[in-house]
Amino acid sequence: MALLDELKADQLAARKLNDRLKADLLTTLIGESTQITTEEFKRGVTEITDEKVVATVAKFLKNTKLTLENLATERARLTEAGGDVSKVDERAKAAETELAILSSYGPRQMTESELREAINDFRTKNPDANVGTIMAHLKTRFGGQYDGKTASTLAKA
Repeated sequence: MALLDELKADQLAARKLNDRLKADLLTTLIGESTQITTEEFKRGVTEITDEKVVATVAKFLKNTKLTLENLATERARLTEAGGDVSKVDERAKAAETELAILSSYGPRQMTESELREAINDFRTKNPDANVGTIMAHLKTRFGGQYDGKTASTLAKA
């Protein structure tokens, strides 16, 4: 079953169960995944591939993680000021639920040691490889399975 079909089936199930958070998240994810940009259309892209859906899931995961970081900062600020943190806690709980839902659709993420090993293996086979070559190799071989910032840091080391 294609990933997009799985998302649609899970969205329908969430609606039937009245799970609004999951249904709404999957509706947005499906909508974003199925958009074909003008540039893609000009290149002849008319089909939604699992790779595009995975890339969209990865983008949503990244944004949700950023949201959680911002909420933690906001909670700390409110706590220091003696403010009410209940709304922030409520939103953080929802973001954590979204993160769990999204994680179930994305590829397994490489650990830092796995990423380091992949970079070192590539360097062993290509001793004169620069950072750009290493990053291109990682994207081709492991696209969507690693954190780009960590990979860049390791590639520069």
